[in-house]
Amino acid sequence: MRKQRRRTRSKHGKDRRVNWQLIALALAAAVGLARLGETFVQWQARQETFQEQSALQEPDELFRPEVGDPPYTIAVDAGHGGDDPGATGVVVERDMTAATAEALLRWLNADPHYIPVTTRDGYDVTANPTQRAQRANSQNPDLLLSIHGNSASTEAAGFECYPITPGRTWHRESVYFARLLAEGMEAAGSTLRGQRGVRYIYYENGQKVLAEANDLRVREEETFTLLEQSSCPAVLAEQCFVTSAADVERFGDADGCELAARVYYQAICSYFGTTPLESLP
Repeated sequence: MRKQRRRTRSKHGKDRRVNWQLIALALAAAVGLARLGETFVQWQARQETFQEQSALQEPDELFRPEVGDPPYTIAVDAGHGGDDPGATGVVVERDMTAATAEALLRWLNADPHYIPVTTRDGYDVTANPTQRAQRANSQNPDLLLSIHGNSASTEAAGFECYPITPGRTWHRESVYFARLLAEGMEAAGSTLRGQRGVRYIYYENGQKVLAEANDLRVREEETFTLLEQSSCPAVLAEQCFVTSAADVERFGDADGCELAARVYYQAICSYFGTTPLESLP
């Protein structure tokens, strides 16, 4: 009988030790989960702080966007298209943007650092800006470039581009990319409009209102829909004036579209810090 009691006590003591081990493991797991939760909260807070800084600060000379590792997904948007011809002049804007986008896609497809995506199924497909933004966002791009052509009743000419506006997420990165585009177009022979080719557009009561790059006021009015709804840094480029014969000859005919596409490709490479291809295979 005594032996049986000793065995019983020994068994109970072993059970208690097992229980304490299970409790210790559970506590360790709980602590680990708490730390993991804290780490996620800290990461989330850093992301929110980063986005707030991106929205409110201008890129200085030392600024470089945080780009991560390649390959990078680039959304290429050919302005207008389908039933929407855009502006008409020496050339039709829809045709010029399609030719430039197609040339840019060739460069990006040839470069293993990039995965190009488009904002609709084809250049003959009609899609409004909201639909194109949704299509772009669904593919998780790292950068978006929307290609357009300008027009005027006068002999206006030159290049300008529009980044995401002050106060919006990705403003700083968008301005950084816009400056690279403008610098590249100037080096290729274009005249820069506004302040070094970078401007903002707002819609007030359905009318476009232009603001120069040094106007950093945070406004309630929205900019171009594609920029407003973009989930990544984005710029809308006005490649040239389709109403200017001289401008079209430089950047709007077949050779000009190839030249502009090369400039855009090099600007993308500069943004991500990759070495551009010297030629297409």
